[in-house]
Amino acid sequence: MSDRWAVVLALAVCMGAWWSPALPSWVPPVAMALVVMALIRRRVVLLVVGGALLAASLGSLAWSGLVAPVHPVVIDKEVTLLSDPVDIRGALRVDVRVGTRRVEAWARGEASSGLRDRLAGERVVVQGRLVAPSPQARDWLARRHIAARLQVSGIGNWRQGGLISRVANTARRTLSAGARPLDDRQRPLFTGFVLGDDRGQRQEVASDFRAAGLTHLLVVSGQNVAFVIVLARPLVSRLSLRWRWAVTLLLLGFIIVITRAEPSVLRATAMAAIAATAVERGRPATRLRILALAVAGVVFIDPLLVYAMGFQLSVGASLGIVMLAGPIAARIPGPRWFGELLAVTVAAQVGVAPIIIPAFDGLPVASLPANLLAVPAAGPLMMWGLVGGMLAGVLGPPFDAVLHFPTSLLVNWVSGVAEWAAGLSLGRIEMTHLVGLLSLMGITCI
Repeated sequence: MSDRWAVVLALAVCMGAWWSPALPSWVPPVAMALVVMALIRRRVVLLVVGGALLAASLGSLAWSGLVAPVHPVVIDKEVTLLSDPVDIRGALRVDVRVGTRRVEAWARGEASSGLRDRLAGERVVVQGRLVAPSPQARDWLARRHIAARLQVSGIGNWRQGGLISRVANTARRTLSAGARPLDDRQRPLFTGFVLGDDRGQRQEVASDFRAAGLTHLLVVSGQNVAFVIVLARPLVSRLSLRWRWAVTLLLLGFIIVITRAEPSVLRATAMAAIAATAVERGRPATRLRILALAVAGVVFIDPLLVYAMGFQLSVGASLGIVMLAGPIAARIPGPRWFGELLAVTVAAQVGVAPIIIPAFDGLPVASLPANLLAVPAAGPLMMWGLVGGMLAGVLGPPFDAVLHFPTSLLVNWVSGVAEWAAGLSLGRIEMTHLVGLLSLMGITCI
């Protein structure tokens, strides 16, 4: 499949998932048969048509399964936590699985204290009522596969989850415990950089990062996936090609679990899995083709991802880097490393601009210098945060303070850049500015 057809396939799959009309029950198997036939006979046009129809069918099934309870339902049973509990305005919010249904649970008072220390994957006995969400929240919740809310009134016993969940939660708790030497301002930033865990971040710090266009550093992304793979490379490279592929897939699966399957991580791990598979089969592919196939594959798995802002931004940034970073870097004078850094920063900002500008009334101009200054420090921070943070959690005092001395310097640098950039009065890029910039870039690249 050529790069062009891979992009067409990804667009068709995303459009089908976004459309998701109500379809007869015979459409999904027919769509699956078309896709299988297209793969066997290598008919690209048929694959695009079948892929779009299959994505629309899967999206329709996902929406039809989101049925809210007509009347409140009293429950007293064990549930599985699907996210980490978050404090919001005096209450605790956490997504849980009740039977086969994904539910947003809210707990207050004594009930919240029984949930606060739990993590995703663990199982807890809860008492409460299942109710339909308000009309204002129904659409937003449905896009997260949630059709009901659980008002928690009591908490019972709890137990660990499966093996992978236990390992992932042990790693998260070890990293968090090792971060004790960091102060109350640094600690939530550290867990945000390394794990994408933004719980406990101060409002003023979050506002600085948002105004500086640096919020992508506080959530897990493709960068985190890339750095974990780099850290594992010395061990993985010693294996045979087939074992290297198998271990890489296992590592990617673990990354998904420990980062709570964030949309950007799903995109990045899908790309890494496709790239590893292509190398193992001796058929390397271009980055554009890998990105397109990863997007199509992830949307097939979860059609509602097309509505997730994190997924849209991740794909937009990746597409910008793949398409624009090379041409921009070739036209920047000076040292090669500076040209590549500036090109990647500009390309990523251009890629996410069509999404950010309408959603947030513009893109801060300060994000360009802020990213140039912060991103080079964010890479070492993520990598050392994983290695040094795990050692700090295992060894404890006084080693944890020594190990986190570089962490403290890097966190202070990035947060200082965010605070500085947030104070700049450079205005915001509007859609008209973006169109003009893209036109200028197109003329320059001819």
